[in-house]
Amino acid sequence: MTPTVKVIIFDLDGTLVNSQPLQYKAYNQVFSKHGYSMTRADWDEWIHQGHSAHSWVEKHNLLIDAEMVRADKKRLYDELIKDELELMPGAAFLTEQLVGKYRLCVASSSRIESVNACLQKFDLHTRFEMVISDAEEVRGKPYPDIFLRAAELMNVRPEECLVIEDSIAGLKAAKAAGMRCIICPDSFSNIPLPEFNEADHLVTNLRDVLELGLV
Repeated sequence: MTPTVKVIIFDLDGTLVNSQPLQYKAYNQVFSKHGYSMTRADWDEWIHQGHSAHSWVEKHNLLIDAEMVRADKKRLYDELIKDELELMPGAAFLTEQLVGKYRLCVASSSRIESVNACLQKFDLHTRFEMVISDAEEVRGKPYPDIFLRAAELMNVRPEECLVIEDSIAGLKAAKAAGMRCIICPDSFSNIPLPEFNEADHLVTNLRDVLELGLV
């Protein structure tokens, strides 16, 4: 018998907030300032292969300090969060419907400061019992560490958790943690739908999660 879901764990970027275009915009501005362009194809590679500023600079032999890239991107991205960030379709509605019926948690690869800024901008922070970042973790997604830590901190078993994600890395992490996973793909990432075949369910709008009988 499948255990009852007690905790729903949300990813942030590309799941709750439409941050991927802003991440790309910030990195592109930083690299362009130093004479290096970043095309959409480059960004797709960055996302699909899980690059960081350090790994990208090293792979492409760029004559630029990766720490400076990271710091400049952080400053630009924080400004874009304030000025341009939008919610993903259905995010506010779904979390409003789930709060009080399930315990909700955010588990993100972004800096905790960015996560909190995103949630607070849309007054979503009060809906989540816990917000967890793996930005400082040795092993990020697709390793299961962040989801296992979420289950431990929420005092539930992994099989009592349901993850809502948008990425391949997030899906792999959820499955490696022994959790069920709903995928709502972020169209900006250009990931072919068949790559999500491990997901328990696939929806195109977060509102559709309610049709799966969770509430």
